[in-house]
Amino acid sequence: MYPWFEPLLQQLDRTFADGHGHHALLFKSDQGLGSEQLLQSIAAGLLCEQKSGLQTCGQCQHCQLFASGNHPDFHQLLLQDGKNIGIDQVRELIAALQQYARQDGNKVVYLPNLELLSEAAANALLKTLEEPSEKTYFLLLADLAAPLMPTIYSRCQVWTLTAPSPTLAKSWLRRQIEATDEDLDTALRVNYNRPLAALNALQKAWLPLRKQFLRQFWLFYQQRQLEPFLQQFAFKDEMLLQRQLNWLSSFFSDSLKCKLHIKQGWINQDIANGIEQFSQRLPQTALLHGNQLILQLRQDFSQINAVNQELMVLDCLSKLIMQVFEQNIEV
Repeated sequence: MYPWFEPLLQQLDRTFADGHGHHALLFKSDQGLGSEQLLQSIAAGLLCEQKSGLQTCGQCQHCQLFASGNHPDFHQLLLQDGKNIGIDQVRELIAALQQYARQDGNKVVYLPNLELLSEAAANALLKTLEEPSEKTYFLLLADLAAPLMPTIYSRCQVWTLTAPSPTLAKSWLRRQIEATDEDLDTALRVNYNRPLAALNALQKAWLPLRKQFLRQFWLFYQQRQLEPFLQQFAFKDEMLLQRQLNWLSSFFSDSLKCKLHIKQGWINQDIANGIEQFSQRLPQTALLHGNQLILQLRQDFSQINAVNQELMVLDCLSKLIMQVFEQNIEV
């Protein structure tokens, strides 16, 4: 169990041990925290009948079946082929829950992408959430920023999972990988203090890639040449491409803070000189508009499918030149 989840797990353990555990737990979580592990631990505790609360013995048949991934009363609603979770999957789940538990214990439903339920699937799930069969528990996980149906909220006990303190995150990260304090701090800042995301960035050597990418952005700003900077985007690596957009957005955001003489909360403290130079050359309105263009591009990537991403980036870069760099030069 990740250390930042231990207090919450202990709290839930006491609640269930006292017989007051809610049948539907909804966790709204930031990404890169390892929240799936928390829900898996809760599921294991609900299925184990040798220990009270959410403790596990690790020896009983329930624990062994769960550890092997073969517990017949652990039901998962997962994405199929990257699509939404459809109504047919929910109907199959409801039919299974109406049967007696095959191991004569609790039944647990694990849904790690609640925001990807289709509307029809969500409506089909509502009545079961409101009136579950006996000894049935729901563990639901949704992205922190994702909108959810109010009727889902009303049937669940909701918990919000956010990034741990920088001290705790850095202490854990230091035990996972060998890196300088500067790199640990930078990895955490760039990933908004999300430990697993920071670890992934260090393991994939994204910090030097980030600096090189932002240097190319600086050249793009100076030279106004689209093609060289367009070639820097990782169109074949979706995860890295999303990170590149985050790097650009944080660059504009820090530049805007610098413009407003805000010295705290910078993401890119390691390249503060570049941030200051960039902010001095553009007015506040230009920096704000530039950041809005990047944020819109990131949103379009997440919402629009089957579109040429290269053309979308090219359009955004063209707008940066015409609407930000050339028409908003600081005098």
